[in-house]
Amino acid sequence: MDASKQEGAGGEIPRDLAEARQRLADSIGSLINEVHPKAVAHRTIDDAKATAQRTFDEAKATAQTRFDDAKTAAQRTFEEVKATAGEKMQQLKAELKDDNGWRADRIVAIAGGVLGVLTFVGIVRGVRR
Repeated sequence: MDASKQEGAGGEIPRDLAEARQRLADSIGSLINEVHPKAVAHRTIDDAKATAQRTFDEAKATAQTRFDDAKTAAQRTFEEVKATAGEKMQQLKAELKDDNGWRADRIVAIAGGVLGVLTFVGIVRGVRR
């Protein structure tokens, strides 16, 4: 072999060893940081915080969706009740008033019914005392 090649090869070996030592030191340092109790605790706490935040966000989104659904259903029900009440009022008005004006016979019948209910309530209250 040529002497210059042996020197070149000999110069590379210490450099390769130094690089290998540095990589090994970095790997060991990284491993120590990874398994150190404080590092593990911090990672565990960070994971728990992230999980709690995700759970909170999902619960909040679900609650908001349910609230919006309930609000929409309530509005729909209100509109249905309003329409039904309007129809019933028109029917009642038609029963009490016709083309000739107020129908006294119907008004007297309703007033008599209300008076009968009030009289009954008064009697029941008197008997209970």
